[in-house]
Order: sequence, then structure tokens, then C-alpha cells
Amino acid sequence: MKKALLVFFAVLLVANLSYAQTKVSRIMMTSGIENKEPVDNVSAVNGEMQDIYCFTEIQTDEYPTEITHIWIYQKDIEAEVKLFVGSPKWRTFSSKTITPEKAGEWKVEIYAQSGQLIDSVDFRVNE
Repeated sequence: MKKALLVFFAVLLVANLSYAQTKVSRIMMTSGIENKEPVDNVSAVNGEMQDIYCFTEIQTDEYPTEITHIWIYQKDIEAEVKLFVGSPKWRTFSSKTITPEKAGEWKVEIYAQSGQLIDSVDFRVNE
């Protein structure tokens, strides 16, 4: 019985170690990117036409891989952007041009290549 339990726990440990994990270590909405870093951290922007960026720093033990940014405006998907991840710690971003008629609540959801939701960030576009 002890031997069977040891084998079971060994298999469980190996299965757990072989499970690749991708997570977000930093996420923010920003008005710009300079030197691969966000220039600020915004939670709301004015309703003028402008670009806004979703900056994401990823940590993963499975690379190369990809993540997906899903841009959502009032529960409707506005864009789906696949982004390459090439090392265990990787910075990347996507952007969206916001127009005055898109005032309201926004969200960007981040998905691992496996399809698992790994983080999200909300922001608002004011009128």
C-alpha cells in the first residue's frame, strides 16, 4: 500500500511540474509606450480620438508561446490581438484607437495560449 501511494504521489508531482504556467506579472492601460515601458498608468481617458495601449508583462515557463488581448466595449468584443511571447519574462502590448462615440466602460482580457483567462484590466472613456 505504501508503495502504491509513493507511486501515486510521484506521478502527481511529475504531472504538476510538467504543467506549463503563463501569468501576468504587470498590466496597465497607458497613453503611450517608450523604451518598451508604459509612460503612465491611466484608468480613464477623455473622449477625443486617441490611441490607448494595454501593456502586459508576462512570466511563463512555456516559450515561445502567445497571449491574446481581447478588447471589450460594453460587453461587445471590439478587437482580438494575438501577441508573441518569446522568453520567460516578456513585455508586450496592444493598442486601440478610441473615438468619441465609444465613451463608456472598456475592458481588456488577457488569455494564455491554452485559452485560460489570466488577467484583465478595466478603464473608462469619458464623454
